[in-house]
Amino acid sequence: MGKGLLVLESELAVAQKLIATLEAELVLYKQKYRDEVDNNEYKTKYRELLDSHWDWKMKQKSMTELNYDGDETSK
Repeated sequence: MGKGLLVLESELAVAQKLIATLEAELVLYKQKYRDEVDNNEYKTKYRELLDSHWDWKMKQKSMTELNYDGDETSK
């Protein structure tokens, strides 16, 4: 009976170590996923800001130049 108990304790220790490893991996995965989500939200907000800026700039140009074609290079 004592030998069986030692085997079970050993298997329990291995299982606990495996669970701890999996939990650590899960924490890393969640952090990576959150970073990715935050990064995508930032990119979306940045693009929206740029779009609104260019919309405003085009509106200003169209008010000052009758046939503004969008060319920003100096002539």
